[in-house]
Amino acid sequence: MNDQARNHVDLICLSCGSNLKSDKLHADTVASSSYKLFYVSRGSCVVNVDGTDHAVEQDCSILVFPFQKYKLEQVDNLKFLWIEFSGFTAAAMVSQLAFSRTSPTVGQLNINGFEQFFEYPTCPTYAVHQSYRNGAVILLIMSYYLERFPSRRKRENSYVFSARSYIQDNFSNPGFNVNSVVDYLKIDRSHFYRLFKNETGLSPVDYINRQRISRAEILLSNLRLSIKDVAFSVGFTDQMYFSKVFKRLNGKTPSEFRNLMYM
Repeated sequence: MNDQARNHVDLICLSCGSNLKSDKLHADTVASSSYKLFYVSRGSCVVNVDGTDHAVEQDCSILVFPFQKYKLEQVDNLKFLWIEFSGFTAAAMVSQLAFSRTSPTVGQLNINGFEQFFEYPTCPTYAVHQSYRNGAVILLIMSYYLERFPSRRKRENSYVFSARSYIQDNFSNPGFNVNSVVDYLKIDRSHFYRLFKNETGLSPVDYINRQRISRAEILLSNLRLSIKDVAFSVGFTDQMYFSKVFKRLNGKTPSEFRNLMYM
C-alpha cells in the first residue's frame, strides 16, 4: 500500500509476505515511518540493525523500528515472514512490548500455525472493509507478543503510558503541545524526547499529530463539518498547517481524503 492508500483505523498494513514468495531483499534498507516485524519460521539468520548484528533463531522474531537501517542475511533453508505496518495505534502497541530500538529481538513463540497470520492481509487495498480486516490481523499477531513478551521497562513505560493518556485527553485543545506534556510529567524535555521515541518509535510531536489526524479522519466523514471546523476540533489553529500535516501523514489533502470516502 502506498502513502495515498490509508484506512480509517490508523493501523495500516503496508506490505507482507515471505522470502519464498517475494523478490524483496530486505538488504541495506532504511525503514520509513513504518515498523517491520520479521518472524523466522525455519532456519536461522543474522539481521544487522543500525550497525549491530542480531541472531534470530527459528520461531523467534525481530522488529525494525521506523527510520532504522537494516540488512537481513538470507541463507539456505531459511524461511521468514514479515509484515510492515504503521499508524498511531501501531506505536501504542509497540510501546507495550519487549521490543526496543536497541534490543529488537524476542524469543520463541511456539504457536502452531502462527505463520498463517502473516499471509492473510491483502496489501495493497483501497477497500475500507479489507483495511479493517488487515488491522484486525495485525492486532491478533501483536496480541501473542504482548502475552508472551510484554515490556519490562516499568519505570520508563510508566512515563510513556502517562504521556499517551495525557495526550489522548488533551490533544484537541488549542495550544496543546509537547511542553504541556513535559510540564504535566515534570520531566526533563530532552530525556522525555529520548524516552518517548525509544518506546514508541515516534517523536512526541509526531505522536500528537498522528492522534489529531486520526481523529480528523473520522470527523471528515461528517459532511456538515467544514475542513476548517475539523481542523479546529482536533487542536489545529491554522487550517493551512492542518492540511500540510494531514497530507504528510496520509498522502492526500483533507478534501481529497473526504472525496475518496464517498467515491
